[in-house]
Amino acid sequence: MTMLTVTLELQCNVCGGERFLLPMPADSEQEIRCADCRAFKCHGDDLEKVMAAGKAPWRETAGRAAS
Repeated sequence: MTMLTVTLELQCNVCGGERFLLPMPADSEQEIRCADCRAFKCHGDDLEKVMAAGKAPWRETAGRAAS
């Protein structure tokens, strides 16, 4: 499985990291994970919905989607 490592305006709830592993669209597993400790953050579909909405401040909206 190929993953992209990106820096997002999110923080890992486990280690506080801001770099995350994003799956490629063709991958069957669509989990967003912390690049540092590999903790689960959210599903790719949830992150995509938050980014597409773009109405509320990014950090606040993303935090609600990941909870």
